[in-house]
Order: sequence, then structure tokens, then C-alpha cells
Amino acid sequence: MKLFSFFTFILFTLIPLQTLYAAQTKIDGISAIVDSTPILESDIQNRFQIVKERVPGGVMTDNIHRQILDQMIDEALQVNYARKIGMRASSSDVDNAVLGVAKNMNLDLQGLKNVLASKGINYERYRDQIEQEILISNIKREIVKKRIAISDQEIDDYLSSDTSITKEKAQVHLRHLLIRASNPEEAAAKIKGIAKNINSENDFVQQAIENSDGQFAIEGGDLGWRPLNQLPPLFVRALETEKGPLIGPLQSNAGFHLLWVIEKRSPDVTLQQQTKARHILVRANEIRDINQTKALADELYKKLENGADFAQLAKEYSEDQGSTLQGGDLGWVTPGTMVPEFEDMMKKTNIGDISKPFRTQFGWHILEVEGRREADISDKVKRSNAERALTAQKQDIVLSNWLDELRADAFIDIKK
Repeated sequence: MKLFSFFTFILFTLIPLQTLYAAQTKIDGISAIVDSTPILESDIQNRFQIVKERVPGGVMTDNIHRQILDQMIDEALQVNYARKIGMRASSSDVDNAVLGVAKNMNLDLQGLKNVLASKGINYERYRDQIEQEILISNIKREIVKKRIAISDQEIDDYLSSDTSITKEKAQVHLRHLLIRASNPEEAAAKIKGIAKNINSENDFVQQAIENSDGQFAIEGGDLGWRPLNQLPPLFVRALETEKGPLIGPLQSNAGFHLLWVIEKRSPDVTLQQQTKARHILVRANEIRDINQTKALADELYKKLENGADFAQLAKEYSEDQGSTLQGGDLGWVTPGTMVPEFEDMMKKTNIGDISKPFRTQFGWHILEVEGRREADISDKVKRSNAERALTAQKQDIVLSNWLDELRADAFIDIKK
């Protein structure tokens, strides 16, 4: 999978009725129990420090606490399921990930442990979190593979559509608010009331944080930039027929939705090229904030200016799992594959040059452009792109339904 093709973008994460609320006092800092897995209040506080800069006001409110707890419950459900079916993250994978963090901070393993300790983070718990992130990525990939099958007829229908290529190139930056439909009449009334209170993007952000059942509620429902052909057809039809910026309410099997259109990018009708590139990605985490991450990117850029080997630095420091082992090599990048900020920088960077550090929603990047060529538009490539787009359209709902099933079957005890 190429950079930014993360199947972790879930549009329709639901919170089912079977969640059990226990009117109990928190014991030993336990905020919830998912089957036999405890979620600690300290874990919630640590998670808040990571997302704090994206939260309006930067304050931990009851709504923010609820959103983080819901997110961590979903993560625990996925990890428990992965382990139940025998899936494991190898010790070497976890070790390499942990050592990668240490190298990015110019530390050895003991130095990393010392930094974690200074921030009150237990090393074993930190290592467990790395393992859980690997498990979640792997199990989602497996679920998508098992539950989504794209037929040749679907690909033919997609390719025969007059707008398929246009939608592949056109992109939209959206915010999303979801109210699940456990009781359709109540949900419909609730979302209509919410819509009446939205007059600006800031209003939408606040309403999403306070009310949304979506995966990105804590970030004001920000979905980032999405190609139109990777959005659910329900959203695409609404975007084509409603003026916005507020779209909806829209009803689906997942519930009722509101969209806020931040910006649109029209398709490029000129001849497009593929770009041969490699990159280094560093991201903020529990022990390195965004400013420290930017400082690391600047340090790596200076090393490159002084003649350091790009591929070697990528292997040592880059946190893009899909390209790290290849020295950051992304292969030939097709237009529309990367987020706009990344593509803009590729266009500005001459062949053989290295860009200055720049930021996207995924972290800080440095890229090197190695070549350009006319895009391959063979039938095989077209069909592969069509299959990928159709899978992307379906995977959000598939993963959402799967999470709903996990919640329905689990014992979830939330301490009050």
C-alpha cells in the first residue's frame, strides 16, 4: 500500500446500544473494562496530550473525555478480536518499531526508557501500545480482504462511467458528523436540531465534538482531503446536488449524517505525469510533540544538505511503514494518490532535488524527486485503480459494521 492509503479512515464508526453503563466509582484509575481489558484514566490523559493541539481551546472537557474513551474502547475490541483469532505482532516487529522511535530521538533503548519514565509512561505499557497499533492495522487489513470482493462487472461499470476519471482526480476536504440510528425517529430529530445550530465551520466543529458518533469526532469530524471516487455514493450524490457548505442531513444504514465542505479541488484536465520519489516521514507521538518532531525533520534536512544518504536516513528514521525498508522509495506516484500538500511539494521540487521539511496531516516530510514520466494509462492500470477506488468506497462501512458487531458481542463496563 502506498503512503496515505490508510484503511484507518473510518467514516461511520458506530457506538451500539449494547454498551453497558455501570453506576460505579472508578477503582484504581480504571475508566472502563472491555471484556477483561481495563482502560485506565492515565491512558486517556496520555491520549489527550497527543490530540490536545487539535482540540478547540485545548481543554479536556467531559465530551472530549467521552470521545477519547469511546475511541480506546474500539481499539481494545479490535485488539481482543485479533488475539482471539490467533493473530500476533512478532517481537521483532515490535522491537523494530520501538527502536525506530528511539533512533528518531537520537537515543538508544535505555535512553528511550528514561524519557518515557520522565513523562510518567511505563515502558512495558508503551511497548504494548506499539504492539496493539500493529495488531489493529493487520486485523483491519484482514477484515477488508475477507469482506470486500470487487467483481469484474463492478469494475466494468465503474470504468464505463463518464465521471469515473473526473471523480478520481477531483478532491474535497470535508468534516463529518454522524448520529447513529438506534432509534431512527429520535436520531432524525436530533440531527435536525444540530443542523439548526450550525452557521459556521466553527459551529460544526463544536457540534461534532459534542454530539458525533463518528471516528473523527474529537477532531471536529475532520476527514481530511478525499478523492470523490473514494467517498460513499450517498456523499457524492449530495455533494453534486446540494450547494453547501452544510450538506444534509443524509440517511444511511449507519445513521444520519451532516457534512461541511471546507474546500474543493477541481480535476486537472492537462496531461498528467507520474513522479518517481522517496520520502522520510516523522510523526508526533506520546513522547515527542509536534515542535520536537519539526526539529527532528530540520535536523535530518541539514544532514541531507551535508551529503547524507537519503535512503539510509529513511531506513533509520522514517515512520512510514510502507516505504521505510525500501529507503523511503514510493515508486512511481500517480496523481491523486497523495494528499494535496504532498503532491504540491512534488510538483515544486525539481528532479534530483530534496525538498525542505513540510507538514501534512500525517506528520513532517522530506521528499526527493528522482524522475518523472507520462502516466501509464494501460487497461491493467485502469482496472487496478478502479478496484482500489471501489474497495475504498466500501471499506468504511464494512469496518464500521464489523466494529458494531464487536461491541454487540462484548462486555463493556464504563465506570462513572
